Amino acid sequence: MRKLLLVLACVGCSDSLQSTEPIGGALTVKGTVYDFETGAAVTGTPMLSTIGLTPEPAIVQSGASFTLSGVPEVSAFQLAATMPPTYVPTVSPTIIAGKDDVSGARGYLVATNYLTALVNGFGVTTDSTKGILLLHLLTPDGQPKPNIAGSNLVIAGTSGPQFLDATMHASTATVSSSSAWVVFFNVPAGTVTLTQAVNATVTITMDTEPIGAAQVTVAEATVTDGPPAPLPTNVSFANDVFPIFTNRGCVGCHSGNGAGRDLGNLTLDGSTNLVYKELTGTEDPARVVLAMPEKSLVLTMPSAESPPDAHPNITFRSPTDPDYLKILVWIREGAKDN
Repeated sequence: MRKLLLVLACVGCSDSLQSTEPIGGALTVKGTVYDFETGAAVTGTPMLSTIGLTPEPAIVQSGASFTLSGVPEVSAFQLAATMPPTYVPTVSPTIIAGKDDVSGARGYLVATNYLTALVNGFGVTTDSTKGILLLHLLTPDGQPKPNIAGSNLVIAGTSGPQFLDATMHASTATVSSSSAWVVFFNVPAGTVTLTQAVNATVTITMDTEPIGAAQVTVAEATVTDGPPAPLPTNVSFANDVFPIFTNRGCVGCHSGNGAGRDLGNLTLDGSTNLVYKELTGTEDPARVVLAMPEKSLVLTMPSAESPPDAHPNITFRSPTDPDYLKILVWIREGAKDN
């Protein structure tokens, strides 16, 4: 399965970086796998794996209930569940682990019959080489967000958006219902995130999500009123970029005996001048690419990619992450030592 979201990454490690032990602690995550349509715990014991945790945590199951052991602190990942032929392979929304053990985590399975009803209800023809995204539009406090127009939701190369009605079934609506569920069919395999619509009336933030062929990904997006804020300007390395490496946990890996310092050949626990030189040196491939800022390793290595690189962790859960944007703009403005 593809690497997903493991927050607090080692930024800019080389492709040789591999992890054999959990980074930053070993938490326990407990939860249940639910039927997407009914909301009830599934009957039976699904096959489970995680996306984004290297190494894979130990998984103990009792019917629909699961316990993951050895989950790194301050991490985010997804749970992949299969239980054929009743259900299609389904990937859960992001599960976030902080500094404490987690209970109440939710995985999902989408029933084969339910998915067939959606396909027929919407009158679409699915491509078995592509996947399906079920996206829940939520307010910042986690409540369903109705009346969001489809024009605000853009994913290139897909069929959609289509809207589920209040009973979680196909509708002809052009805005989200009280259920606030949206469907995108035929999403290209790899990773996906929303593209900001031109003249958007709301700001929608969605993690970069993994999409697999003939697989359903269930995801969540936060909707806030008003268009997106403009990009930052005049970004200072010392004041804006340098603190990111401490605030997002990168220094813990890239200092002392950390794997990022040894295998990634990158040290982030020094002065601003030292870290600036580390990031803007002559390594190949370059950690900072002025001609194509989005290709800079300082951005790509801590982000979800398809195919995934060898980096075990991910910091930036989407290209709209505020810290990602600070670094991006800093590079676009010339990657100055300012």
